[in-house]
Parts: sequence; structure tokens; C-alpha cells
Amino acid sequence: MAAQDNFSMDGDDLNFGEDRSSSPTPDNENDLDYEDELMEDFELEGYADLADDGDELYNDSPVKSRPAFYHRSNKAAERSALRTRVDESDSFLLIEDSNHASTPAPNARTPKFTRRRRGKNTLPDFSKKVSGELDSDDDMMMTMREKGYSDQQIAEKLVKEGRKRYDRKSVSTRISRIKFAQAAQVDTQLEEGYKEWTMDDDMRLMEAYNLADIQVNYEIERVRAWRFRKVSDTMRKLDKDSIYSEKACRERYQALIDGTARIPTEEDDNPDARRAELEQFRMEREDMRAKERAEKEKKEALDRKIKEDAKLRQAQKSEETALARAAKAEAKAQRAMQRAAQNQMRLERAHENKLKKSGKLESMRREKAELAQKVSDANSNEKVKVNMLADLKNVTGDTKDPRSVLTLEDLQALCGQRALDPEGRSKEELVQRLKDADDKFSAAQLKNMCRAKGLNVAGTKILLKYQIALVEARKFPSFDEALLAADEEEEEGDGDEVTQDVNNEPIDLLQGADDDEDEIMFE
Repeated sequence: MAAQDNFSMDGDDLNFGEDRSSSPTPDNENDLDYEDELMEDFELEGYADLADDGDELYNDSPVKSRPAFYHRSNKAAERSALRTRVDESDSFLLIEDSNHASTPAPNARTPKFTRRRRGKNTLPDFSKKVSGELDSDDDMMMTMREKGYSDQQIAEKLVKEGRKRYDRKSVSTRISRIKFAQAAQVDTQLEEGYKEWTMDDDMRLMEAYNLADIQVNYEIERVRAWRFRKVSDTMRKLDKDSIYSEKACRERYQALIDGTARIPTEEDDNPDARRAELEQFRMEREDMRAKERAEKEKKEALDRKIKEDAKLRQAQKSEETALARAAKAEAKAQRAMQRAAQNQMRLERAHENKLKKSGKLESMRREKAELAQKVSDANSNEKVKVNMLADLKNVTGDTKDPRSVLTLEDLQALCGQRALDPEGRSKEELVQRLKDADDKFSAAQLKNMCRAKGLNVAGTKILLKYQIALVEARKFPSFDEALLAADEEEEEGDGDEVTQDVNNEPIDLLQGADDDEDEIMFE
């Protein structure tokens, strides 16, 4: 423990509190002052009147700058000569012109007065002496650094406000130099008696000392943590056969300090007993390692068995899942095939039904046509079928109502069907009552009624009402009897064929027909 209490660090190996960044030392600062003096004494021959005493030429770039009279190419010398013009009033002008003359380049070397620009539309780098008295630029840099701004932000802020341009890498260096200059200025003031310590400063000094001591102790402990790593490396450097790890060095050193370290076997008073004891210890350790190895192998075998069983169960589960999916897919395919077969059978039945229906319809049409032919053949006097539209061409408002030929009983029954009063003294009264009821229907209603009865909807309201009245009259047997009596009277007359003409013109049975059927047969 005494060795630890007397712990000391060599300045060559360890250096606490030193900033390893690019902060300058007092020797570097003296070198910079020496360069400034050289620049002040330097005078370019022939251009002494162009120098400005207030301008400070300082190169803070780590790259060595070119000399003032560096041998440049003819093209660069030509451009420099064209940009530099000196008039009689001893004024200095820099003119940027993209148009260059085609004159040959001069042989004289053009001097370089300032640092070459870094790029287009960029400000050159400036440098000035560091002092304890801060100007506006240095004050802004210190203020922004206290507020936590980065070097890049500080440099961009200076350029944005049109101040001196500093590279972001030189901001931290300048701030460190300013702090050193301020501290040196305060030291001078303390030595000369211009400033003295105050009570608040003393209190802050003690507080800062305690905080710094905590940080130093932390750094010491951090270094002590890897001390024996250095010890192990150093032992290997001293003797290449001394290969000891950091752990071994620490344990041996601690045992030596505590006095618990065992002396080497060759240095023991009874080396044979030590060798036997060491051999016994090795055998015990080997037995222990063998047991540990056997337990480890047993555990690994058990783990492998568990993993293999898990893989087997997973494989079985996957196989069962695959079989279930295959069975499900097969059942689904069977159902699809059954549905397809049922659909095919349904289509076939539908086709057969369609054929049967079409055949039945055709047979019905054929039977109807045969029946109509038989009726036509049985009626030898019927030469032409009376078309309703042909009859309707002669219908006017004065045409006799077809229902007037019905008997009184039939007219009363018709009025009852129409929800009209069936009481009446004569047929004319009942017919007029039916006609008044027909007049109450609109044209659209009359057309719907005609369409429902299978009649032609072309024509005026008079024609539509006449068709409806004719259909209603044909329902009663008295109308057929009246029609038959009229036919017999015509046959007893001149015996001409039953044909109708209008104004001695042939009847066009298709004129004005909107429906597909040319004839309308009343049942």
C-alpha cells in the first residue's frame, strides 16, 4: 500500500490537463511575434509607398505559402499584369476583366502583394495579433463560444456579418490564444499592482480547486486502471520470454505487496515436497477439468437431443400440415369438379328444355294455323278477314257504338262490370252512360288499356275508345248474334264479297299499324 500512496507519474509518459489539440504554446507565440517583426521590417523595393502600416500579414495556414517572386507561367503573369494598374495619383486599383489581350506576356515578374483568393466570391483569410483587449470580432467569437456555438457556426456568422474571415479550424486556436493573452495580461496587472484578488475570487478559487482536484483524481484512477497493461507490455519489452497478462501481473504484484506470494519452487527449502504438492495440484485440476468437460459434453448432448427432438416435432408438424393442405386442396378440387358437372348438366337440361319449348311452341303454332285453316275452309263465304284498322279508317265521332247492338241485359251486366249504375229504361241511356265513362279516360290511359288488351295503340282517342267498346261488346253472345244476322242480310242482298273500300280505294291493311301483328282477332 505504501507503493500506491507514493504513486508518481513521469511527465514524459503522462500529461494531465494538457490539451492535445492545436493550442499554441508560449514558444510558438514568440515565434509568431518574431515573424510579425520580420514582416514589419520587410519592404518591397519600388513599392514602399503602397504599404499600409495598419495591415498585418500573418499566415496561420499549416501549409507553407509560396514566395512573393515565384516563377509562374507566362499566362498567369499576363493576367496579373492586366489586373494590376497604377496611375499617376499613386492609387492602387484591382480590376477583374474576363477579356484578356492577345499581347505577348512580359518578361518581368509580377510581385504578389496579398494572399491569393481561395475561390470566386469568397473572402480571403486574415490574421491579426492576439491581445488581451478584445475587438468586436474577438468579442463575438468569445461570446458565441460561451453560448455553445460550434467553430463552423462562428466562422459562418463572421462571414455573414462582413467581418474578418476565419477558417473553422483556426477558430478554436484563436480562442485559446485569446484566453492565454488575457491570462498573461491579468498576470501583468497583478504584478504591477493594477489588480488584486477579491474575496469572491478567493471563494471561486477554492471551489475551482476542489472541482479540478476531483477531475484530476478521476483521471488518475482512469490511468491506474490500465497501469498493469503497461506493466505487461513493459515486461515483454524487457524480456521476450516474460509473457504475462494484465491479470497475472496485477495478482502477482498484489500478492507481493501483501506478503502472500509463494516463493518459486527452486527457492523453497524443500523443493521436492513443493514439486509433489504442485503435481498433486495439477492432477486435481486435471480431474476437475475432466469432470467439467464431461458435464459440458453431457449438457451439449442433452441440448443436441432437445434440438433434434424439436426439429423432429417440427418436421412431423410440417408434414401433417402439408397433408392436411393437400387433402383440403383435393376436396376443394372435387367440389369444383362436382359443381362443374352440375353446371354442365344444368346447361344440358336448359338446352333440352329450350328445344322442347321451341318444339312445343312450334307445334302449337302449327296446330293454331291448322285450326284457323279449318275454320277458313269451313266458312266458304269468308273471302277476306276484316281487319280492325281497315274498319277504323271509317270511324268518326258519329259512328254507331258497337255496344248498341247488345241486349238490355248485356248492357246492364257491362255497366256492373264497369262499376256504373246498371239501372236504365233503355239501351240508349246505358250506352250513353258507358260512353261518358270512356270520355273520362286520358289518351295515355286509353293506350295502356288497348295495349293490355292486345289492340293497336295508333290513332286518336275516338279510335281507341271505339276499339275498347268493340272488345267489350264481343264478350257477350248478343253481339255475335247481331253480327250473324247482319251477315245473313248481306248474303240475301246482292251476294257480293265482304270487302270494304273507302272513297272507292283499296284498303291498305298495314297503313298506320305500330304493332307487329297485322290482324287483331277478337276472342
